[in-house]
Amino acid sequence: MKTLTLIITASFLMVCATVSRANDESDLHRAAAGINNQGSTNEGRTRVLNSLSNQTGVPVATLQTEKSSTGYGYGELLIANLLASASGTSFNDIVAMRKTEGWGKIAKDLGLNLGKIVSKARRADQAAQNAQIGQQNGQSGQDNSAFGLSHGPGSNANGMGFGPMNNPGRGMGHGHGG
Repeated sequence: MKTLTLIITASFLMVCATVSRANDESDLHRAAAGINNQGSTNEGRTRVLNSLSNQTGVPVATLQTEKSSTGYGYGELLIANLLASASGTSFNDIVAMRKTEGWGKIAKDLGLNLGKIVSKARRADQAAQNAQIGQQNGQSGQDNSAFGLSHGPGSNANGMGFGPMNNPGRGMGHGHGG
C-alpha cells in the first residue's frame, strides 16, 4: 500500500512539474512577444535594447550584432542571452542549441530554473514599458525600473512606485547568476 501511495505521489509531482514548465515556457514566449512588439518602432528599439542591455549586462552594440547575425527578434535575443549568462554557456552555443530545441529544453539541459529566466524576461519587458511611460510623460526615458525607481503611474515624487517591478528589494541584478 505504501508503494502504491509513493508511486501515485511521484506521478502527481511529475505531472505538476511538467505543467509548471509548460506554463513557464508560455510565459517566456509572452514576455518575448511583448518585447518584440515594443521594439517595432525606432523609438521602441532604443528602449528595448537599453532594457535588454541592463537586464543581461551585454552592451547594446553587441546585442545589435547578435540580432543581425541570428535574425532573432528582441525577445529571443533576450532569452538567449539570459540562458547564456545564467549557464556560463556562450551565446553562440545557445543559438546552436536553439536550432533543434525549445527554450524550455535548453534551460533543462543546462540545469537552469526556467522560472528564473521567465522572471528576468518579464523584468526586461516591464523596464522597457516603464521607459516608454517615462517618455510619454516627458521624462528622459532612462530605465530605472530595475532599481525600484519609476516615474510612471503610481510613483511618488521620489520615483518610488508600487507593483512587482517597482519593489526596491527586487531587480537589483543585471541578469547574472542563476
